[in-house]
Amino acid sequence: MKKLMLPLFLSLSLMLLSYSTDNIKNGSINNRNLAFDTGWKFLRDSVAGAQNPSFDDSGWRILDLPHDWSIENFADNDNVDHIGPFTKTSEGGVSTGHVKGGTGWYRKHFTPDDSCRMKNVSVCFDGVYMITTVWVNGKKAGDHFYGYTPFSFDISGLLIPGSDNVIAVEVKNPGKNSRWYSGSGIYRHVWLTITNPLRVAENGLYVTTNLLSKDTAQIQLSVKLKNSGHENSEGKLVTFISDTDDRVIDKTEKSIEIEPDGTLSVEQSLKITKPSLWSVDNPHLYRATSRVVVKGKIIDSYSVQFGVRTLDFSAGRGFRLNDIPLKLKGACMHHDNGLLGSAAFDRAEERRIEIMKTNGYNAIRTSHNPPSKQFLDDCDRLGMLVIDEAFDMWEHPKNPSDYSNYFKDNWKNDLQSMILRDRNHPSVIAWSIGNEIYERADTSGQRIAGQLVRVVKSLDNSRPVAAAICLFWDHPGTDWSASAKAFASLDVAGYNYEWREYENDHKKYPDRIMAGTESFPIEAFENWQQVEKDSWVIGDFVWTGMDYLGESGIGHVYYDENASFSMPWPWYNAWCGDIDITGQKKAQSYFRDVVWGRSNLEMAVHAPLPAGKKEAISYWGWPAEYQSWNWPGEEGDTLQVSVYSRCQEVRLELNGKVIGQKQTSDETRLTAIFAVPYSAGELKTIGMINGKEVATKVFKTAGKPSHLILSADRNRINADRNDLAYVSVEVRDKDENLVPNTDINVKFTVSDGGELLASGNAAPDDMRSFRKPECKTFNGKCLAIIRPYAKAGSIKVNAEAVGLPNAMIEIQTR
Repeated sequence: MKKLMLPLFLSLSLMLLSYSTDNIKNGSINNRNLAFDTGWKFLRDSVAGAQNPSFDDSGWRILDLPHDWSIENFADNDNVDHIGPFTKTSEGGVSTGHVKGGTGWYRKHFTPDDSCRMKNVSVCFDGVYMITTVWVNGKKAGDHFYGYTPFSFDISGLLIPGSDNVIAVEVKNPGKNSRWYSGSGIYRHVWLTITNPLRVAENGLYVTTNLLSKDTAQIQLSVKLKNSGHENSEGKLVTFISDTDDRVIDKTEKSIEIEPDGTLSVEQSLKITKPSLWSVDNPHLYRATSRVVVKGKIIDSYSVQFGVRTLDFSAGRGFRLNDIPLKLKGACMHHDNGLLGSAAFDRAEERRIEIMKTNGYNAIRTSHNPPSKQFLDDCDRLGMLVIDEAFDMWEHPKNPSDYSNYFKDNWKNDLQSMILRDRNHPSVIAWSIGNEIYERADTSGQRIAGQLVRVVKSLDNSRPVAAAICLFWDHPGTDWSASAKAFASLDVAGYNYEWREYENDHKKYPDRIMAGTESFPIEAFENWQQVEKDSWVIGDFVWTGMDYLGESGIGHVYYDENASFSMPWPWYNAWCGDIDITGQKKAQSYFRDVVWGRSNLEMAVHAPLPAGKKEAISYWGWPAEYQSWNWPGEEGDTLQVSVYSRCQEVRLELNGKVIGQKQTSDETRLTAIFAVPYSAGELKTIGMINGKEVATKVFKTAGKPSHLILSADRNRINADRNDLAYVSVEVRDKDENLVPNTDINVKFTVSDGGELLASGNAAPDDMRSFRKPECKTFNGKCLAIIRPYAKAGSIKVNAEAVGLPNAMIEIQTR
């Protein structure tokens, strides 16, 4: 049986160890890393010569990273061909949400201190989309071709200490190269790493844990040292483990000697007594720190956070975390942050995970590329499991200008950068080497898969390797049985939409560990039944957990028209997520709550069908259901009410009158459907077990709009450009009921303590500028995202709408 245990001008400080650890948050907390996000100059144009230090950039815009130019307004004024960031001339069209790529330039001036003459300096990018060329003082530092992996360049020999230096970055997002919204530009963090020649290499501290007993964990540390100096170096490597209170738990040291331009790998072992195990409910983190000491002086210090936990995958026992069975309640998620585009602000990344946790998810598949470092740091801290995915294509293209053009020459470096950066994250439980790869089952695909698996295993053998395999729609006439070749090299077999094959494949391959790596929302019940019933099916990942930009309208309903994969202009987001792009639950999420047993009773009302029409649902769609009893103009017309429940029976009442009572069970898909003549008032459902009322759900008809209510996700935030406040707006009646059937225009003003970063709503077809200080409500709601300036104080956000009193909320910054 297969079983896997598993400001514009920056002055660099004189002293390496004086850099604040606040520069880089969470995860790898290293005082040698200096945040390099502020004071960049930007131009969205393919100008010539911008790499030269003397180039006149005085007219360029000044901004702070992270930055995505594709989400910004395409033109100064809207017209029939372009609205806000959206344009009908988009190369990606519906795939990328009708936005433009093109070329952008970034330049930053900075003054390195004279001490840098004796230092090793690298510039590090966590993610730039897509083709990137970096120059320092007019000299090329290097290129990078994959938009989702981190990369760095040693710029020590290109710097001019004591003088004005210029780093220039050209970013190209060419042609049609993505199946979803990618964004454009330097959309993740940048930092400088400044070290002495003798140092721990970047990503050079690797931590693995082994639970010897419930009272003792052995911590194995592999430390890679590098000496870029011209002399032989001797010293000590001191490594210790500390807890969250910085208390040192265990410590070891070893003498080292490294020749010039050499490397050295050092193995060390430490122990933790009575370890607190990392889990989704108790995501406890420790810190490992390695210090290079020469003649009694610390010349380098490198830290990573890690967790102590065990992983066990088998067909017979399923997936076990710390020897406790756990079914993966999974969400596939793209990397964008909704109204912010792909810009990976720290708070935006954190909030997405918080929303998933709040809605019952315990696992995320980072489809179809490596996420930001910050995303994984937050998964570690919040307790979210991750399948970390590398590629959406290998050598065969899915779009003419995609990464397949660069795969042969770059896959190994890109895969290594992902594994090396992410392998200390306890949240990462599996690696995925690809999604729906065209050549997955032919000889070239088997060759490539073998190469990828070998590289992964050489860098981290503590986790299984997976891939997401789909039906052979791209190879007409090929039977599903051919998938055996695609699964042959994998530890965990990812099934995209093929839950009906679980039983048959288990009979043929009883040791195969399966996971539903993508599933349709409408089949949530069927997929979860398989997960609960069969140990070899370890989880289900819905497509998708949250709405995303691009693949416009793949989740939609239609009426007596021909089926289509997506929806045309002006649709721009996928509309297939359990959660919308503003972070609110959609109807399907309430059904999933019942399926997962998080709720015993939920209710949804189907919108009236157009006269003489019949509803059909796209593969990723959901019926036009709403948690609302506001249907003016439909008085007397019959509406369909769905009650989702794990109770034995449900009763439906309207204004105190019983409409009907029905049984619910697995045989009814946990659903009871009622036909209800619409009348304003109170719609109530009651769930009963053994005749006893155990749960209720009520919808009330709202009155006319009376006022706006503003609420912030947090009323106190950090005076940090990477923190954000999400301010939700709701239209309420005089009795504080949400008024869902009104779309009104809301205008925002923000005081001097911050800026409006974006505003918008969840509607998949309401194209507009997300940068203007106004938007319409959708289903009675909209959202404003506030970015603080780097000063303590407060930010006042004011919202106004015609005919309603102004509303205000104050957010404290510290």
